[in-house]
Amino acid sequence: MEVGELNEATDTRAGRQRQDRLPRNRQRERVLAMVREHDGGIDAVELASQMGLHVTTVRFHLDGLCDEDVIVRTRINRPGRGRPRTGYRAVGARVDYRALAEVLAMELGRTEETRARRAQHAGHKWAARIASPRAIGIDVAEDASHADDVDALDRAAMDTTATFAGMGFAPELAATAEPRPSSAESGSALGAERIIRLHACPVRELARSRPEVVCAIHLGLLQGLVDKSPAGGEGGPKSVRPAMTAHLEPLVEPDLCVARLVAG
Repeated sequence: MEVGELNEATDTRAGRQRQDRLPRNRQRERVLAMVREHDGGIDAVELASQMGLHVTTVRFHLDGLCDEDVIVRTRINRPGRGRPRTGYRAVGARVDYRALAEVLAMELGRTEETRARRAQHAGHKWAARIASPRAIGIDVAEDASHADDVDALDRAAMDTTATFAGMGFAPELAATAEPRPSSAESGSALGAERIIRLHACPVRELARSRPEVVCAIHLGLLQGLVDKSPAGGEGGPKSVRPAMTAHLEPLVEPDLCVARLVAG
């Protein structure tokens, strides 16, 4: 090894040791600052390389920042084939969502059932105020431009996935629609469904403490987005568009909720 290379390697190791000796709160602030510099998200390995820290240390701080709701997990697609990597991106200016949820809980009703019903209604109305991803030029999906081979359920799922991606839910749309089992009573198929896996929640801790408010709002939002989707053709006869309902399974895993869009 040349002298210059040896000195460079020594400097790198020394720099990493100095970084590792920083107080944890300062390290975490630096990790957060670096995440904020990458609008599209960055993974732990790349972040560790840029900061000169061990990847385990970086992951420790990333997990802590996720728990503090200042960053969220997202998915970073690799070029070509292969599983997407888990990335991290900063959320916008912090809002005291916990206090907001407590206020909403008090105002929405005395029982969980009443609060959930009213929160879902509010989420549905919220959807009407969110611009369609197609209307603002978001590339909804690679196959969204194919002529008429994408049916109403697919289009609704693509639109909903694009909107939830912009809101920080790191959604993953299942590759194919699956027909649902036949009804035992009628023997007829119950229709097809699309599954959207939500790998992040911008207000995860709040959802755990007040699911009857937060998860109900998200369910109402989901149904509202489906209802206003131009799937089936806006302005066309109502009969060409199948009835679609939305279902939400909150926190089936610590970092996973599952949304289902069902046609028929």
